[in-house]
Amino acid sequence: MVQTKLVNYFGENEDFTIERANLMKEVMLEDLRANRKEEYMSKCELAVLFDRAGGKLTDEIRDEIANDPMKTPHGQNLLEEIRERWDEWDLKDKVQGDNLLDFDSFYNGFMAPYFACYRCNDTKKALQALDMDSDNSVDWSEFCVFLKWAMKQYPKTILTADDLLEVAFRKGLIPCMRDEMVGKK
Repeated sequence: MVQTKLVNYFGENEDFTIERANLMKEVMLEDLRANRKEEYMSKCELAVLFDRAGGKLTDEIRDEIANDPMKTPHGQNLLEEIRERWDEWDLKDKVQGDNLLDFDSFYNGFMAPYFACYRCNDTKKALQALDMDSDNSVDWSEFCVFLKWAMKQYPKTILTADDLLEVAFRKGLIPCMRDEMVGKK
């Protein structure tokens, strides 16, 4: 069922195997044992589960989630507020208005509260997990995967944009980065 859902949502992918689906099931069971109650069968939630189980989010997955609108006005408002912050940091990049932040700007604008130093391995792993297309920058649509996931998973606990960032990093991105190998893709 999990493998079929992946293919139905995101198309054929050589990593959408029974083995990967079993790893995803194991992550679900770990969450259950840790009393982490989440939904796994919608696009965004399934994509993050896939990533947490060692899969690599692709451009197709990212684009499918980017095109899936936030359905609540509260969620839309929070995404807009974070996008305003994004745009402020984009002004400091070499190229503005391209929906990309270089790693320095993204770290300074969003990651610094969650990662102790820019050059640490954990920071590099997180940036690698976000950089789905391996262009050494973070696309707005790449970041939105985790923002939308957080808003859909924890709508009752997210009241502010800072709450949204906290959940996106602590419960979404940080668990997803654990399988990243620094210096390799």
